[in-house]
Amino acid sequence: MPESVPSTLGGSRFLDALHGTNQTGRPPIWMMRQAGRYLPEYRAIRDEAERKHNGFLTMIQTPELATEVTLQPLRRFGMDAAILFSDILVTASALGCPVRFVEKQGPVFDTPIRSPEALAALRPASEAVADLDYVMAAIRMLKGVLTVPLIGFAGAPFTVASYMIEGQSSSTLSRIKRMQYEQPAVLHGLLSQLTEVTIAYLKQQVDAGVDALQLFDTWTNHLSVYDAQQLCFPYIQTIITAMKAYTSIPIIVFCKNTGVLWPDVLATGPTAISLDWGCDAATMRACIPDTIAVQGNIDPFLLYANPPVIEKRVKTLLNDLGDLPNYIVNLGHGIMPDIPVSHVQTVVDTVKAWGS
Repeated sequence: MPESVPSTLGGSRFLDALHGTNQTGRPPIWMMRQAGRYLPEYRAIRDEAERKHNGFLTMIQTPELATEVTLQPLRRFGMDAAILFSDILVTASALGCPVRFVEKQGPVFDTPIRSPEALAALRPASEAVADLDYVMAAIRMLKGVLTVPLIGFAGAPFTVASYMIEGQSSSTLSRIKRMQYEQPAVLHGLLSQLTEVTIAYLKQQVDAGVDALQLFDTWTNHLSVYDAQQLCFPYIQTIITAMKAYTSIPIIVFCKNTGVLWPDVLATGPTAISLDWGCDAATMRACIPDTIAVQGNIDPFLLYANPPVIEKRVKTLLNDLGDLPNYIVNLGHGIMPDIPVSHVQTVVDTVKAWGS
């Protein structure tokens, strides 16, 4: 069993904020990709796993390693929530479209989905989720040692489909955009299948013990509002509707381009909206109903700045939103791998000292 996280890390400040009842004097803080390559202890584990096999996949698929990596930023920074160490593309692999992670290139699909035949060859969701038992084992292990809430997550259908169709990361998503017009039945068939497996996967996470869920639709910024309304939000809404019928735990939705797309995100029915860094958080808070929690939206590139600059900018955000009972401090996307650990510490220290 991994070493336990000290009890001084706190309790339910994060969950209280999601429910709009945080009265602890400061907002909770956690960071997307808070477990990752910027931490030397993470790199040590990954280097060892890389020497033995495919490092990143080995870490994800080994519950003891996934548990340890999840705990690392909590031990170091005392975050108010943990997010399960995994990847949004595990659902694609479970469906029968395996992914490789190549250093300095990212995820690679050797057999991308670009035809009706490729779509038909995918496994049904009921069979696919059985391949994700290693995730549930990590969740159960984490729940035995955590003293803060655990966030489970999944990639939203459009973003996962983008990788499966493009075959790798893409700056344009040209293949999936062409497929929208040339093979719409294949595209929507894949989105539907991903929706089904995502619902089953999230239900398993709930059963294993997660305290909150987050959906990541990272590539919505590549789409027009109209296309996002066709390719993203109907499927997200289907997932949220199914999960609300299954559980009462809170659901956060993160989409890029939230400054434009927030009404569509709101319409999907989340507990909280996680803002990207391209919008003004105070403006968004004034637009979004008070019944919905808001999370974000520190520019992840701000963490390259000197600590006094970071502290000043974070305090500005806290002065705008920190008193609210339903605000969660986070980044507008994930931490970059070359961010100094001390700069992350500055953000955390600034939030924890605020209002005291």
